[in-house]
Amino acid sequence: MNYKDFLEISAQFSLGGLITEQAHPHTVGLSEFAKNDLKTGIQRMKDLDMHVFDVLMNKLDQLAHMNQMVLDTWSKGNRVFICGCGSTGRLALTLETLYRQITKQTNIISFMAGGDVAIIASVEDFEDHPEFGAQQLNELGFKEGDLLISSTEGGETPWVIGAVQEASNIGKPFYLYCNPDEVLTVQRSQDVFNNPNINKINLSVGHQAITGSTRMQCSTVLTYAIGLAILCKENFIDYATNSIKNVRQYYESIDAHQFIAKFVELEADCYLRKEFVFYRSQPNIAINILTDTTERCPTFSLHPFESILDNPINPSWSYFVMDVTEGNYNSSLQTWESLLYGRQPRALSSNYWHKYQHKVGLEKLLSHDISQDQIERRIKYAGGNHNQFRIVYDQDKLEMSWEFLSPNSERIHFAKVKAIDDVLGQNIVLKCLINIHSTLLMGRIGRYQSNIMIYVRPTNNKLIDRAIRYVLYLLKQNNIVNENITYALVCEHLFEEIKTLVYGESIVLKTFERVKNLFSL
Repeated sequence: MNYKDFLEISAQFSLGGLITEQAHPHTVGLSEFAKNDLKTGIQRMKDLDMHVFDVLMNKLDQLAHMNQMVLDTWSKGNRVFICGCGSTGRLALTLETLYRQITKQTNIISFMAGGDVAIIASVEDFEDHPEFGAQQLNELGFKEGDLLISSTEGGETPWVIGAVQEASNIGKPFYLYCNPDEVLTVQRSQDVFNNPNINKINLSVGHQAITGSTRMQCSTVLTYAIGLAILCKENFIDYATNSIKNVRQYYESIDAHQFIAKFVELEADCYLRKEFVFYRSQPNIAINILTDTTERCPTFSLHPFESILDNPINPSWSYFVMDVTEGNYNSSLQTWESLLYGRQPRALSSNYWHKYQHKVGLEKLLSHDISQDQIERRIKYAGGNHNQFRIVYDQDKLEMSWEFLSPNSERIHFAKVKAIDDVLGQNIVLKCLINIHSTLLMGRIGRYQSNIMIYVRPTNNKLIDRAIRYVLYLLKQNNIVNENITYALVCEHLFEEIKTLVYGESIVLKTFERVKNLFSL
């Protein structure tokens, strides 16, 4: 695609009017708080998380209907499918894993754009293809009587819409989203709203802590909502009300600054010294930790997790490794099956995906070895110093520890909080805490300005539009105003910069400088 091709379809992806794409006034200056006042930065992000509980409490009747349809589906021997793209895809896989962990049952099937490979390696360009969503649904054997629960933070993701429209041909799927109906004016969203076979649930939580970064409050509310619906067996209103009240009280009681601030400082200092980090956790929370670390790549333009097939291997700043204390996992496949709680990975392998095998095939997934073998291997090929961030959750506690791993092992810092007797709720709180950690970490090393995602990677149409809008915003903020500075002009120059863009560079800043220089002559 060139810039002219994008401009022809740009009206379908001009999403600046969405609430999720606008800056939150409560987190203006977050990048400076990350550097100079972590306590304030942590509290401001936590404030936004608290709104999630209010939104859920106001939607219990609709969620109760979804819960009843889930139970009816299972009572007839059918399956519930959960899907999403990017962050919502990872939350779908997280929920299936959590469900298998709690119930030991296998009547939920989760899938995401690009298949399970996208857990660890972003497959962003799949998002633009509704036909891919429909194809993946059908390949998994979705049939009459099954139920699809789809989610999209923005409410306009083509891949998700393709899947839910396909499911609506034989059933009444659910479509969960996080923007007000009145701002979702693009035709594909309107088509969903006008389809009487699709159950719509609006879970708008407002602006995100980082502009456009729906991996935070949007994916939190969606995870909690669907989790409640699939885990409750009876009396949904009472069950959900008690869970939300208890989890809210628990999260409020945690001194998040005391718990995570030191870890933010340690990890930021590590990267500034050009050292490396292993994230480690056991299977019960592994997918939560892997999700957060994977999502840093497209959000902050970090180099993605390397594959052992890469030549040469360019190591990412951090890497996830499964911390297994029970069982013997001797291969990458066995370790992935452990992370997914006993199921085999769902890679895309039919002839339909032949030309994408290098991105979505099983070999690609397994080349991201998350077994403990990767520790010695990575220390050898990456060189330098390595640190270890271990996160553990059991019935009694949630604890984190930071260790210097090579050349000598030494514990540097340790913190823990008491856990609650609500596995879903504890996972929600863990997600919020590690989202706060990674966001402030990235702000501390300059990966966004104020609360604007200037390091976004333009890997699909929505992100191209976002990058163009951020360039226009920076030009206006710097009083670079000219009638010739248009969306189309910025688009043209952004596509020129894309040609030479490498990981670690900001397409927004590069394009901003290019246009600024053009009008400074």
